[in-house]
Amino acid sequence: MLEPLKPVLILIAISLLLCPSLGNAQRPPELEKIRKREISEIRFEGNNNISSLELESIIATRTSSGGERILNWLNSDWGTPQQFVDEGVLAEDTTRIFVYYRSRGYFDAHIGYSLHESVVSAEQWQKVYDKNKFLPPAKWDKYPVVEDTIAFRIYEGKPYVVSGFTFEGLEHLPMDLQNKLTDNIGIKAKSVYSKDELDKEVLRIQQILGENGYPFLSLPTGATIIELDRNRKSITISIKFKTGPRVRVGAPRIVSDTAYSKYGYVSDATIHRALSLDSGAWYKNSNKLISERDLSRLGTFQYINIELDTSGFYRIPDSSKDGIVLPVIVYLRMRPSWDFTPYPYLGINPFYQFILGFGVSYSNRNLFNVADNFTTQAVYQLFPRNQNHVSLSGDFVFPYIGIKNVPLVLSANSSYSDQRTPDLKTLQYLERTITASLGTNVQLSHDPAIVIYASPKGLLQYVNRDYRDSSIFNGRIDTTTVPSQFNALGSLDMGYNSTNDPQNPSRGIFVGMSLQRTLQFIANAIPTGLPSAAYTKFTPQFKAFANLGVNEGRSILAYRILYGNVWLDHPGDQSRDILIENRYFGGGTNSMRGWAARTLLVSNNPIPGHPQYGGYKTIETNLEWRYALFHYPAEITATQQFLSALRIAFFCDVGNVWDKDVPIAIKNLAVAIGTGIRYNTLLGALRFDFGFKFYDPYPDPYPPGTLGKDKPNKDILLAIPPNASAGVFMWDRKGKFWNVFADVFNFEFALGQPF
Repeated sequence: MLEPLKPVLILIAISLLLCPSLGNAQRPPELEKIRKREISEIRFEGNNNISSLELESIIATRTSSGGERILNWLNSDWGTPQQFVDEGVLAEDTTRIFVYYRSRGYFDAHIGYSLHESVVSAEQWQKVYDKNKFLPPAKWDKYPVVEDTIAFRIYEGKPYVVSGFTFEGLEHLPMDLQNKLTDNIGIKAKSVYSKDELDKEVLRIQQILGENGYPFLSLPTGATIIELDRNRKSITISIKFKTGPRVRVGAPRIVSDTAYSKYGYVSDATIHRALSLDSGAWYKNSNKLISERDLSRLGTFQYINIELDTSGFYRIPDSSKDGIVLPVIVYLRMRPSWDFTPYPYLGINPFYQFILGFGVSYSNRNLFNVADNFTTQAVYQLFPRNQNHVSLSGDFVFPYIGIKNVPLVLSANSSYSDQRTPDLKTLQYLERTITASLGTNVQLSHDPAIVIYASPKGLLQYVNRDYRDSSIFNGRIDTTTVPSQFNALGSLDMGYNSTNDPQNPSRGIFVGMSLQRTLQFIANAIPTGLPSAAYTKFTPQFKAFANLGVNEGRSILAYRILYGNVWLDHPGDQSRDILIENRYFGGGTNSMRGWAARTLLVSNNPIPGHPQYGGYKTIETNLEWRYALFHYPAEITATQQFLSALRIAFFCDVGNVWDKDVPIAIKNLAVAIGTGIRYNTLLGALRFDFGFKFYDPYPDPYPPGTLGKDKPNKDILLAIPPNASAGVFMWDRKGKFWNVFADVFNFEFALGQPF
């Protein structure tokens, strides 16, 4: 009798099995409106090969978070509100998980979900309901939410392997090009199917053909055919390409946006020299990208786009298109060529004094209409009163000097700096410098995503020095005036940079080195009668950035290691020493952030204040995690745009600086930890860092008589003796809490990332 209904009953049973929450939907609609089900937990069951964390990142359903709810209560654009069960969203999530599994080769996967109410919260809701049903609505008690756990049930099945992989539509290509396409196929026979790997293979084909004259390659609708063999758990993949004709590059034509002509123009000769498009050669997409990159480096355009001129292309019969020469159109839009910028600068010096000054700069990026850049700036320091600093500098960059991408860089600088004791009575040091340099910056990379550069420079420098403080050198030179210097130096900076953003990178590496050598034979050839510095300075460093998680730029791990050494030709000759400002310094915004600037140094010199004059060797390594608290799929509202630039950071710094006669030793390493707040701007990240001395190799850097932590004289710091006894960890310090906190805490403010 029930035999005719058997198929229907089976269908109902399967539906209830896959989605038991349908049982909950039997409640009257008016009851469901007042019975709110809050999501307290999300579980995944049966996912043996894909982690729950990975699956949770692809679904829209979220659990209610206390912190996010508080932020949302403060402002509706912040955080997220309470999360309630939405079975429409849950149905979409099952589809997302299903598609995700298929994209990784699990074509037999089945996905369902079930809802599990908290017994306690359901009973509380029922009590309120039983009471309210006898009362008028105006006297109802507030209904509590019912806490629900969502369980996604997954049957994965076995992953399918690739049994065959073929290309179609490439048969007419030259044989050497066909071989290039088939020699390095990434998808191997019997490998587990992955849509990501398939997309990479399509991209590889597009890149190869785009580098060999095929700019119009496309995949028609339905071009990828996947055939399943469910018995053997295998698939066969066939991709059909439509290559389009092979094209040669024609002569470039420059089209400028006339609406921006008020900002001037750049000569056609300068633009043509920036292009890497060879007329008559097969089209190469990389040449187009390199040309756009080199035009951007000129700094005079706000919009750049290079395209093939296809205005008459479609009127030509298909049989005649292969080998056609297409002209190139270079679209350009000028940017304002000059700007005048006043700016303040702030900081904390080694004496814990507030630094305040101001500067002005003028920049013209197109002075003579050849994308030449002239910049001048002046700086004056107002506070602290015992420090004076004034400087005036100018730079002129001509984009090319006979060879493409080899600019000419001319610079001149004049500065005056002095420092007195905090009571303003005693001069500690004075320096006047006049510098002129000539150099270039050669770009060696043909990959638009990678920067490889070499920057050689020659420099002449006059220095007038008056060092009255005996701690500057390792000998006693009380009230002695050090002779002036006339220096000739050669320097070379080289680097490999694959990071994806110059200000806030989220992935890539940087490997660089800086080498500086004094050239005494040039200094001696100019009859000044002055001694010259004699040293070699070498500073290599390595930086790496990794994006953690699915969302680009939200969670970033950054790392740096830096080494530096100065070798003096005449260590005992004070007149030939390296300038103070050219030495290495420990502590500060871009160094060991648990210590103030210029307060770390390992030295045999016992004279107070010695660390502020720097050292001759350094090792430093930094690890930092940067995280965006607020991340939105689309930044629509003003509040979202404001909050999306906010970051927090946690960091650890390890390193120190050593004097010239002290060997580097691991026992002298200092360790700082801390946290920071960052706000990304067009000029760089506004940075507030709160550092702590996690391990201090010399916890009492105060002279006798000023050792007490309650005494006000914290101006004069001692260097760390190389043979100092073991340091202390943060938790081993003794004393009153606030005194200990003041000793281990350091605040730094800066513009730009620390590395």
